[in-house]
Parts: sequence; structure tokens; C-alpha cells
Amino acid sequence: MQWKNKLVSQIINVLGSAPQHSEIFDRIISDSSVSIHLAIFNEPFLTLILEGVKKIETRFSINKISPYLKVKKGDIVILKKSGGMVTGFFIAGSVKYVENLTTDVLEEIENEYGNLICSGYDKYFWEYRKNANYATLIEIKKVRRIEPITSEKRDRTSWVVLRKGLEETFFV
Repeated sequence: MQWKNKLVSQIINVLGSAPQHSEIFDRIISDSSVSIHLAIFNEPFLTLILEGVKKIETRFSINKISPYLKVKKGDIVILKKSGGMVTGFFIAGSVKYVENLTTDVLEEIENEYGNLICSGYDKYFWEYRKNANYATLIEIKKVRRIEPITSEKRDRTSWVVLRKGLEETFFV
């Protein structure tokens, strides 16, 4: 997918030209283990992340789709508004994967993380997720706004791995 490489290049250019993003720029350039993800958001959740209110991003799914088992601590998550532009990023903190979701497990997630997820901003948040089998919970760290970037992404997926980081192996 050509648009992925183009978007990664645009992000690197924006980060490289802004001194406040030099730490992240250096990680993207020098640390091959860091994956770069593009996450699509509806409001109010995008703004809640950018304003530092939302502390945990969650993705629920029926099948094992990204970011389930794809995102890890230290990865860079690029933030894009649904139908809009890329406007920021965050670093993934702790990541938790949950499978075999049941009503009880969803209730546990709601009770333990609901405020950090900002689920109260959508009265149907938990109702819409009741049929999910898998959940990914990502701690949001080091949120930064960036100069808006246009993306040519046109499909309906809400999470894309733009660049997969290399994993350490026995031979490295």
C-alpha cells in the first residue's frame, strides 16, 4: 500500500522539523523495534486523547484484528480523525490483551478502566461492545499534537500497522 509509506514519510518530515518532537523522531529513525500504527478516531475521543483526559485507548473486536497482538509498549500510535486529518500521536504504555470476553469480563473492564477509557462520554459505549470476543487496552503516554497531515487512507479499517518493528530473536 503506497499510502502507508507516504504517510510515514510525511510524519517523519513533520517530526524532524519540530524540535519538540526530536525524541520521537530519533526513535523512529534509530530504533527498528518500534512499530508505527495509525488509529482512526471519532469525536469526542480524539479530542479527549489530545487534551490528556483519556488515558487508555481500547479496541474491541469479534475477530483477532489489529491492534490485537500487534501493538506493544513503546510503539508510536498516530492519531487520525475519521474522515479527517492526522493531528497527533502518542506512545503506547502498558498493553493488555483480553480474549474470550464475556459480560462479566466487560463489566470488570468497565469497573477498573471505565473512567480512564472515558466510556461515559458515549452512553452506548459498553452496549456496542457486548458482542466482542477480543479487547486491546493501551495505556496512552506522551501525547503530542502535530501539524495536520492529509492521509490518502480510504478504507474503513480503524487501525493499521504502518511500519512493523523488528522483533528481537535469538540471533540478534
